[in-house]
Amino acid sequence: MISLTRIKTLRFQIWVFFAALCLDTNIKKSRAFLTLEIMIIKDTESTTEIKETEVKNIRVAILAEEPLGWGSGKHYFPVILDDYTWTSGATSYKFSTNYLFDKDILNGKLNVSEYDVLLVPGGGVGDGEAITKGFNNSRKVRKWKKHICKFIKDGGGCVGICGGTALITGLIKEPGTTPTTFFERQYDKSSLGISCVTSYYKDLALPLFNLFQRKHPEKIGAMGYIFSFAPGETTDGARIHTGGVPIDFQIRKDNPIFSDFSKETLRIRWWGGPALIVPENSDREVTILLRYPVEEISENKSTRIYAWRYIGGIRGIISGIFRAFKMVKNENDSLKNVPMYAFYLAGGWKQSDKLIELNYSNKPCMTAEIYPNENKGRILLCAAHPEYMIWWNGQIEEIDDSGFNCIGEGFHRWNNIDSLSKTVEDEFTYTWWVVRRITAWAAKVPDNHLPLISKGKITENAKLILSENIFWDSSLIDQMKNI
Repeated sequence: MISLTRIKTLRFQIWVFFAALCLDTNIKKSRAFLTLEIMIIKDTESTTEIKETEVKNIRVAILAEEPLGWGSGKHYFPVILDDYTWTSGATSYKFSTNYLFDKDILNGKLNVSEYDVLLVPGGGVGDGEAITKGFNNSRKVRKWKKHICKFIKDGGGCVGICGGTALITGLIKEPGTTPTTFFERQYDKSSLGISCVTSYYKDLALPLFNLFQRKHPEKIGAMGYIFSFAPGETTDGARIHTGGVPIDFQIRKDNPIFSDFSKETLRIRWWGGPALIVPENSDREVTILLRYPVEEISENKSTRIYAWRYIGGIRGIISGIFRAFKMVKNENDSLKNVPMYAFYLAGGWKQSDKLIELNYSNKPCMTAEIYPNENKGRILLCAAHPEYMIWWNGQIEEIDDSGFNCIGEGFHRWNNIDSLSKTVEDEFTYTWWVVRRITAWAAKVPDNHLPLISKGKITENAKLILSENIFWDSSLIDQMKNI
């Protein structure tokens, strides 16, 4: 508390009174001056209280490596987090973010003196790293994992989103079965060994490279929801990128992140992430925050999809390679994108009569755990994508057979989506508060100081995402970059 000093003005007041007697013509002026003086005295004698506010900066490292050239939504997180501030009591909080790449982690730049939280996005970051870090015989891979584990053991927080969750955890399938496909084995071996939670996939294989695709194309599992959506359409004709499914997840309220949320479910975008398995007897405090709906995604007529099988042979693959080189030339793109584009453009797919089955009913989707040592690092795993936009209503329909369909053009499409709000702010920022809350929790912000539950605002940076990642410009390259 700071008090302004009282100013004694008696001498000055007497002088004003004497001047008024001698200069009768200036009495009115002197009275005005005297009145002004009194006002100054009154203002000066007031007491002002200034409360000092403590400012805490939450430093977030965003893993940004995309080792396979497959894109990700990593650029959403600086838009959602950077410079976002809120005040609770006498403390003001502010997020700041910075991209970290594999070389930075190997060089020891991920440490608790510089960062509070490591955030691992999904897509080309989380899934790409899960695939490449499954080669755990590499000395660099072991060192990379060791540095991340040390950060958490030293008290740092870790947030895994979708593929980021798959990277952090091991993988299990149905009881009595073990990972068999290349991707299942890589996802399992990529585990950091720091979380007590395990990812679950009934099946997981990459389209085109699934060895069982002729007889069992459905064995690609959740991958079917990742790679194969054409832009969707709203009831008023807007064409938007709509991979995955907006799901109404069941909320558990025995935790600070959702304890004050008024509804029993929350709609979050899901795009092929795993279900989570929590051990019955754990060595640490672990909490389930969200569960998948009781109704299976693959049994809901609006959200189920059919598996497509590849029948294009060598001809389709060669065609994809030629088309990829042509696209790179026409778009003045990088040659490093040729392999991914060739995968997208390999033609010769045909719809089967087999549904993609997930077996996610009522399984956990989001968990929070505290590492069991004196530093109590926090791990938040989320198999969905709270950074992405959601939408309401609509249903998935299969694309017509053109005779030479390819992944890049899509096998499924959302139709009859409700018209979007005028600025798209309602749908676009619908769950940004979740990103902020889980990141703040991982940074050990007190339970009663977490950010407010409120939709975000569309900034200039957010408008760029809208133009590049939400609304389809009718080109194939734009469609492929938003897979």
